Amino acid sequence: MTIGPGPAFEDRAADWLAPGDAQRRVLEGCPLLPPERVLLQEALGRALAEDVLADVTLPPWDNAAMDGYAVRSEDVEGASASAPTVLRVHSLARAGGTPAPGVGPGEAVRIMTGAPIPPGADSVIRVEDTDAEAEPGRVRVLRDRDAHGNVRPGGQDVRPGDRVLEVGQSVVPGTIGVLAALGRTGVVVRRRPSVAILVTGDELRPVERYEDVRRGAGVPESNGPMLVAAASAAGAVPIHLGIVPDDRAALSVAVERAADADALVTVGGASMGEADLVKKVLGDMGLRLEFWRVRMRPGSPFSFGRLERGSRAQAVFGLPGNPVSAFVTFELFARPWLLRVAGHRDVHRRRVVCRAGEELRGGERTLFLRVRLDGSGADLWARPTGRQASGLVRGLAATQGLAIVPEGARIAEGDPVEVIVLDAGPAATDLPSLERLPT
Repeated sequence: MTIGPGPAFEDRAADWLAPGDAQRRVLEGCPLLPPERVLLQEALGRALAEDVLADVTLPPWDNAAMDGYAVRSEDVEGASASAPTVLRVHSLARAGGTPAPGVGPGEAVRIMTGAPIPPGADSVIRVEDTDAEAEPGRVRVLRDRDAHGNVRPGGQDVRPGDRVLEVGQSVVPGTIGVLAALGRTGVVVRRRPSVAILVTGDELRPVERYEDVRRGAGVPESNGPMLVAAASAAGAVPIHLGIVPDDRAALSVAVERAADADALVTVGGASMGEADLVKKVLGDMGLRLEFWRVRMRPGSPFSFGRLERGSRAQAVFGLPGNPVSAFVTFELFARPWLLRVAGHRDVHRRRVVCRAGEELRGGERTLFLRVRLDGSGADLWARPTGRQASGLVRGLAATQGLAIVPEGARIAEGDPVEVIVLDAGPAATDLPSLERLPT
């Protein structure tokens, strides 16, 4: 694929795309990564690369839906506490055990949940509707509500030839359960995308050099660890290139180190300052810039392009250096791209309509405000996590969603606001506790 260089980054006028247009441009023409077969325990978080067709019947036979007695319905219809039906119990059927003999007139089989229904039986009477064999070998049926009931038919769930799972479905724990139930030890999924993360800035200090920060000789480097975590959470394989100084030669070496990655994410160095060299280095290496600048806050200096790497084009995401800007632009642009090339059918976060916890005002650009979510159901409130300046990191830990405030909009407290819901942690407050669930 020959993409050729475009106009020099510094010579190109800002595009100022709307956020939705920018996202569509990023996702246009995403290549799918090749498929590979993996063991079930390695498939979590991946996307299915082929449909899964059943070659078995589930349940494999008619089986008991609860513990009780397998009987013929005609023997128990009309049974009551005042006029019980008495049946002879001749066998015990357990799930996974030897199938029980058939049930004839006046007979019953003690049966456990999941055990095959014996020939002749068409009902399972629950234990509490009997005297539980007060006289061993004889059971008194005291109620007939289970006549024709508590039998799970064979093939009720899956039959041979059924398309059980489809291409593009994300593998979640429930998917693993389905595949195991179908007798599969492995599954065909798309390869995980690799993403190289390059953070630049002479002023940045990793945690190993935090003493520099304490004495005012450096700035904490939080973007690299944050984006490595974000890439991993998106199912990608992160390659952390470390902090690269503001030096053309060093940046060129770092970009070359990322040559084998499916995507390159650069952080910082893409504005108009004298030391912002990333755009110049990438331009010298032949970057085809698709667009630069988005009408959004935070994150307007975001850029996206493609860099020729032999026979393929590497996606290059240029993220702003402020931590909140990097967080939001990765979430809106890089994460969906990583999911799309990995074959996932659903690449966007869920959106919900909440009530604004305070007045929200838009400006000349669309705002993406970090919010926490309080309440549940129709009474869900979106409350800002604190000051929204793009250099303030504290609120990121409390962020459960991004509230979207369109350009020029004014959303009064209590009015509807659309929120992009991020993955909630175990301390999320938007789900009911067990004490609040229906009983």
